Amino acid sequence: MKRVFVKKKLVFIVLLFALKANAQNLKYSSAILDSLVHSSMTKYQIPGMVIGLIENDSLTEVAYGFSDVQNSSPTLISTTFELGSLSKQFTASAILLLQQRGKLSVDDYINTYIPKCPKSWDNIKIKHLIWHTSGLPGLFVRDNFKSKSFTGYSKMSSSQLDGMMQSNFVSKELAFESIKSDKLDFQPGEKYNYSDVGYLLLGLIIDNITGSYRDFMMNEIFISCGMMNTYILEQERVVPNQSRGYSLKNGNWINIMRTWDYEIPSFFGVFSNVNDLFKWHNTLFSNQLLSKENRAFLFKNGYLSNGQKINYGGGWNIQNIGDEKYVYHGGITGVNFIILPNKEISIITLTNLGYNGNDPVRSLNIATEVLDAFNLQKRVNKDYITTNGSKVVKMSKKLLADIEGEYETIDGIEASIYVENDKPVFDCLAQGMKCEIALLDNNTFLVLDLDFEYTLRYDENKKELSSNMYRTFKFKNN
Repeated sequence: MKRVFVKKKLVFIVLLFALKANAQNLKYSSAILDSLVHSSMTKYQIPGMVIGLIENDSLTEVAYGFSDVQNSSPTLISTTFELGSLSKQFTASAILLLQQRGKLSVDDYINTYIPKCPKSWDNIKIKHLIWHTSGLPGLFVRDNFKSKSFTGYSKMSSSQLDGMMQSNFVSKELAFESIKSDKLDFQPGEKYNYSDVGYLLLGLIIDNITGSYRDFMMNEIFISCGMMNTYILEQERVVPNQSRGYSLKNGNWINIMRTWDYEIPSFFGVFSNVNDLFKWHNTLFSNQLLSKENRAFLFKNGYLSNGQKINYGGGWNIQNIGDEKYVYHGGITGVNFIILPNKEISIITLTNLGYNGNDPVRSLNIATEVLDAFNLQKRVNKDYITTNGSKVVKMSKKLLADIEGEYETIDGIEASIYVENDKPVFDCLAQGMKCEIALLDNNTFLVLDLDFEYTLRYDENKKELSSNMYRTFKFKNN
């Protein structure tokens, strides 16, 4: 293992400095960026990457490493990457374009456009799907979300399963069959729970209204915006200059092995490159595709039935730190897109290191590290204002003493709260957190130094911590 690691490190040193694209036009110091990328690609074992820095409508792009390790093919500025969940913003935009054309309203119930919806889905509106507030299950079962997603596969006939296995293809009809038995974890609008099922349903709505999800996305979104190198997943299609996907297993690179095709991959299935995403960025801030009103929906916080805001808009995460607004989204394939609209600065990081269920990967950290390097802090700090308007206040020693100790969830995830270097710390390594916490004026605790809002509410009677991500940590009886 040690010998492999040394060889891999040498490869990184060679590829970072030998294959780096021309960067002399960077407004910021190219030396800062190069140093960061050299360190991060080695640390996170990222094979290839393209960074796009957008400032005042100007793009600077830099490419590093290998898009195809097997054949030592360098990453180019024009290399296309699998966008994963970044695809959701295109699906949301397509829905808003249909609203703009009078074909639907985000306030419509989904059973208007999807025949044979289960009765339990009757109160789901299109906007609930967009905001992940429909009650439909997420990808992972949590403490307070019991329902699994894509439950229909276990109910399919042997002939249906045989057909899928032979073709590696999920048709529109089978996709609906796979989710129509999914149960709601809560009533629509009651809570937030990130759900791929919801965005699959948005794709079905687009397909039912237009006749073809794929044609509508290609012609009315991508081609209309001049994105000629952007396309939708087709596993058997050979596309020149498309990056090969990798993941990690036992500390080594493996092919990510994505082989399944969806007829309507509206929750994950777009490929693009940095120049096309720059065109998309410009489209989002012009009237080229969407009106001002519909564009505003993309970047405006959604809300629950009780009026409380959530950190999600139209296919984008949204949060405020002090006076700064951050609009961003990542993809499990190792890509990230961050917009700072007040500063007119955006950062795109495209990598080919994604997660496939084996070793954790940290390729999404690159985008935040680039922000940090250029003093564009995106992490939650003590100036952060939560979605419900709460601010950090001073924590008493008594309160800290009350919450100190060890905790555990019902599925065995351990966490602890203790003081380190005179700071209260929430330590949950299974969730990738060892961070300072601060008290908010609504008597909840804010976890600092993350790039998303994570809060904890302490119940003194039950001796438990409940997070805003619906995970409950119970105090351990030692």
